Amino acid sequence: MNQPPVSTPRPSHSLSWVRIVVLCLLGVQLTACDAEPLPDSDCVNGTTEASACGLNDRGAQHRTCAAGQWSDLTPCEDPDVCVDGAEESLACGLNGRGTGTRTCSSGAWGEPRCEDKDKCRDWDLETIRCGVLATQSRECTSGQWGPLGFCDDPAPLSLQVPGRQDLIHDARRKRLYITTREGGGQVRVFSLVTGYFDAPLLTGGSFLGIDLSPDGDTLIVADGGFSAPRNWIHLIDLKTGTSRRIEFELESGEGGTFMALFTSNTEALVSSDYNGSGWSPLRKVDLVTGAATSLALAAVNTMLTLSADGSTVAYAQSNTSSGNWGRYKVGAQTFANAMTGWFVREAAVSRDASQYAVPTYNGLYVFNSDLASPTLLGTYARQLPTGAVYSPVSDELYLAWTGAKTSIDVYSTKTLRKLRDIELKPGLFQDFSDHAFSGGRMRVSRDGAWLFATTGTDGVVIYPTRR
Repeated sequence: MNQPPVSTPRPSHSLSWVRIVVLCLLGVQLTACDAEPLPDSDCVNGTTEASACGLNDRGAQHRTCAAGQWSDLTPCEDPDVCVDGAEESLACGLNGRGTGTRTCSSGAWGEPRCEDKDKCRDWDLETIRCGVLATQSRECTSGQWGPLGFCDDPAPLSLQVPGRQDLIHDARRKRLYITTREGGGQVRVFSLVTGYFDAPLLTGGSFLGIDLSPDGDTLIVADGGFSAPRNWIHLIDLKTGTSRRIEFELESGEGGTFMALFTSNTEALVSSDYNGSGWSPLRKVDLVTGAATSLALAAVNTMLTLSADGSTVAYAQSNTSSGNWGRYKVGAQTFANAMTGWFVREAAVSRDASQYAVPTYNGLYVFNSDLASPTLLGTYARQLPTGAVYSPVSDELYLAWTGAKTSIDVYSTKTLRKLRDIELKPGLFQDFSDHAFSGGRMRVSRDGAWLFATTGTDGVVIYPTRR
């Protein structure tokens, strides 16, 4: 009887893996022991992935997929230098002695808030002006400015101003205003701080006498130009730089205005030119309304000068051979007249109107408060003062000489004796002229520290009075 074949059971797949594991544990080297790692499920070969990083997660780093695996991340590229909201203390200030903090915003440090008691950098040297033209220096030590040194003794300053006529000092703005006439006249502005001319305040006129209001905020300027039937003056508001004209009806034969002088902040006296030889009105002008009153008839080109106390105007009528001059009392509105017997160009008045000085071709006549008892300084046609001005703060009289050994010197009003020289160089002023705005016209600053003089045809010189 034939027996059916006996089938041999095949080992199961799970049994095979068990054998492999056992063999692996026994150290048998089989390929199955080194199975390849499984690929990253999100890695697609050739792709690059970026991730946030840095102090505020605004930076970026990258990795690339190759052979199914992500590479290591690249170094973080972070634009931020600090953590938002962080604060940092640090030294600050001019010399690093201050204390301050700064705060981080958008990854960057803000400007430090510094508390610094220092006012300057150690060992810095600062030079500043004293007076008008002089300088003085101070040094910084421990963050603070030391005391100012001595004020240098300044030298005179000479300017060339073509066609210059009159001039006036402005202490508040540290300026010198100079009028010019020919070639399209100007009211020029010289800065005593920078040493240069600023833009002119007026142009296109024939500008002559100039004055500054008692409050220091307004200029009044005479204009030699006229257009029938009117002539005029100019008012300049120094706070705004604006100007306006006040016009007058011309009298018979009258030309342009010659000298304009404040008697208060709201009133002025104005003299005029004459077309030929004759008399023109001396006007009192209300500067608010523009109304004008003729106080008297005056000779052509009458010069006006106010005493420092504001009480008295001295006037000189230039075109009279008898040398008419006199005074006008502002409060009482009264005149007193006198004569020298020689042509006059201007009359100076002392600060309290107790003395008057009138230059002539025969010399300088010095009168008392009653316009009497004259004393003569100088000699006829040889050595004589061509200009005179009184100090507004002391008993001093400044004289501009022609033909003398010195050009400007100082006399005592009490003794009429010479006190000192201001300009030693002779010949600064030429022959005596009947015109008040020729060389030798002088003005003094209101504090008495500075003297301003016209020279030649175009010159202006600034001197310390050294009183």
